[in-house]
Amino acid sequence: MKATTSWYFLGPLLVFATSHSEARTTEKPTVSTPHKAKNTPKPTASRGTPQQAPEVAATKAEPKIASPAIEDVVVTSQHRQERIQDIPISITAFDAKTLKKFNLKSSDDLASHLTDVQIAMPSGKGNQPLIAIRGIGLNDTNTNNAGPNGVYVDGIYEASPAGQTFQTFDLERVEVLKGPQGTLYGRNTTGGAISYVTAKPTDKFYANQDIEYGSWNSVSMTSILNGKIADGVDGRVAINYNYSDGYFRDLTDNNTTNGANDLAYRGQIKAKPADDLTLLFNFHGGLVSRRPDEYRNVGTFNGAFGDTCSNSAITAGHCTDLYGYNGSKSFYKGYYNRDRPLWINAMGGSVQLEWSPGPFTLTSLTGYEVSHKIHPEDSDAGPNQILEIDYGVRSTDISQEFRVNGSGRRYHWLVGLYYLNEHLKQDQSLNELTDLDQILGMAGAGDGTSMATRTINGQFTQSVAAFSQVDYEILDRTHLTLGGRLTYEHKAFNDYTLASIEEGGVMPARTPLYSIQENLTNRAASWRVAIDHKFTNAIMAYGSISTGFKSGGFNGGFLDIDPVNAAYQLRPVKPEYVTAYEVGFKADFLRHRLRWNAAGFFNSYRDQQIYNLIPGSNGVALSTLGNAPRAQIKGVESEFDLTPIPRLTMQLNVSFLNAQLGRFTAGAGTPSAVSYRGNQLPNAPHITATMLAMYHVPFQNGDDLQFMLNSSYRSHQYFDSTNNPLVAQRAYWLFNGKITYALAKPNLQISFIGKNLTGEKYLNFMSNLSSGLGILEEVVGTPRYFGGEANYTF
Repeated sequence: MKATTSWYFLGPLLVFATSHSEARTTEKPTVSTPHKAKNTPKPTASRGTPQQAPEVAATKAEPKIASPAIEDVVVTSQHRQERIQDIPISITAFDAKTLKKFNLKSSDDLASHLTDVQIAMPSGKGNQPLIAIRGIGLNDTNTNNAGPNGVYVDGIYEASPAGQTFQTFDLERVEVLKGPQGTLYGRNTTGGAISYVTAKPTDKFYANQDIEYGSWNSVSMTSILNGKIADGVDGRVAINYNYSDGYFRDLTDNNTTNGANDLAYRGQIKAKPADDLTLLFNFHGGLVSRRPDEYRNVGTFNGAFGDTCSNSAITAGHCTDLYGYNGSKSFYKGYYNRDRPLWINAMGGSVQLEWSPGPFTLTSLTGYEVSHKIHPEDSDAGPNQILEIDYGVRSTDISQEFRVNGSGRRYHWLVGLYYLNEHLKQDQSLNELTDLDQILGMAGAGDGTSMATRTINGQFTQSVAAFSQVDYEILDRTHLTLGGRLTYEHKAFNDYTLASIEEGGVMPARTPLYSIQENLTNRAASWRVAIDHKFTNAIMAYGSISTGFKSGGFNGGFLDIDPVNAAYQLRPVKPEYVTAYEVGFKADFLRHRLRWNAAGFFNSYRDQQIYNLIPGSNGVALSTLGNAPRAQIKGVESEFDLTPIPRLTMQLNVSFLNAQLGRFTAGAGTPSAVSYRGNQLPNAPHITATMLAMYHVPFQNGDDLQFMLNSSYRSHQYFDSTNNPLVAQRAYWLFNGKITYALAKPNLQISFIGKNLTGEKYLNFMSNLSSGLGILEEVVGTPRYFGGEANYTF
């Protein structure tokens, strides 16, 4: 059954805009280098200028086509405007035009254009992501445990993992920071941060309509309206809608799945009641209503209720799941027995105040986010009822941040306070082998085995932090940066579990099994020291040492019916700490036609939080959280930008990563204990690379023709800490292309888009359910896609 809800009213939103032709301002398409922003403010001796108001960041001007120089990048990653070449941090930024060129529609698309960044979707599109930056991530799919990489939208920390994937529309830019970012960002992160900055209201009329149609009856529409509301008050509204039949086929009813049916919206009002005071109000939300993504079933048993196959037989697709189903014969097809819709409703708002009375700027940022998700998952990825899980989660987040920053001729300083209050409730049901009697044709065959459980747990989190950073020009062209953070975090966790086990051929009503309450408090101090020196205006080198902290937590998954195993699962996981060492340089050569940025890093991990699946009492995988006493991560990153001739842009970015566990035993103290010492960390391929070639042809009448080809490479990677060769993805390339013709009059762009041009079959994620069930649950990557796009500015 397909979700039939549609929102095709978006196009008419902008029809009235033609009546404003006398007052409108057209935004002529420009040719910009990916990752670039324009109109770079001239840096002072103390590097950068304070961020006075939201609208001043990364403004852009018309490029000079005759000049092949690489454009500068301006970001606000340190809460002030700076050229990216002047910041002693590993950072990659994408401006609005680059995001459009890459046709990025969702936050999980971002990783394919970055090195050393992986974004896995263990439950498919529209659900929570697993983000790994430089090998630092957490494979826990439970929504009560946020990962070690922060996601921010307009400075608001997305506390709930379920809210960390969303449509990327009407953005000003995206900034990706690698390494611990605790001294500046709202909540401590050990791996890094991804910051999304939305386009802000201005007083000039602007309206834009974008429509894309492509494979699988896919439709994407974005409408934007911006302009002056009253003197000193500006507004902006953006709406995005996506629909797709999907590329996966359910052979049971011949319907398609793994599609889209989602709506997102954002409204902003900016007011300047005084010259030194700016207020920005933001209201946003989104809705998803469609059939959940289906997984690919790869069997690991030698027939129904058989023993385990050899790895070669499993890889060849000769094996089945517990009931004898073989779903590995086709990569994008299968038989399924559930079609209830995935439903997600999220909304929120924020208020940002900036007051600049003179020597300093005070910023207040208040955020409110609420989300509700129901995900009925066909967990066994087959036509039977081996395993079916319903995930339900509600979360409410309230955050408040205060910052005061100022600057002088040789220095910048910033101090801040941060507070987060999060309430999260999970209501989850699991049905296991509930049709065993029917499969075996014998009443009572499932006695003591067929099981139904329901887990209702809640988590309340309070996080308070004080942070500060100062950088000072200690010598001519040499800057010293010092930063620190004090964090207090308290979590209260409760779990109420009910269970029912078949008896006498009957599944009785669920009865209470566990009722648990736990509390955890963590305190930590983290810091950062960096020094950089500019040898010339075009060459800068830096070195830094920083520490990161992620608080402890609780296992929010299903508890084993064996109280001993359940007690092991409920042990709070300890905080994790990282000390990161980095050296690098940023340099422009050949009159700014060649840019080479490189960094080498070494991370020493202590008590890294590890998520694993181990065999439980009923033979089914048991989710556990533990701490690896030691882990080491080291690597090198290099980015090359080249504009050898006017109108031609080329990029090559390469990263080499070695991320290994030290001493770690999963399930320590249980019969299933196993050592993973020396294993490669999950979602941490040794080599990642991206390449880009873009050429445009301008015409005398102002029109422009642009060709773009980009690719990404991921070497072999594992999806969990076991380093099981079956739970892995071989090395692969992805190639994308785009051809755009931009008309000067009318202001219209027509594009032809191709993604995964070679039709590469690859996995985004995999879960190992082979213990007891005989299933490898695979999340397949999107196949070849072709589409056409029209973008019109009124």
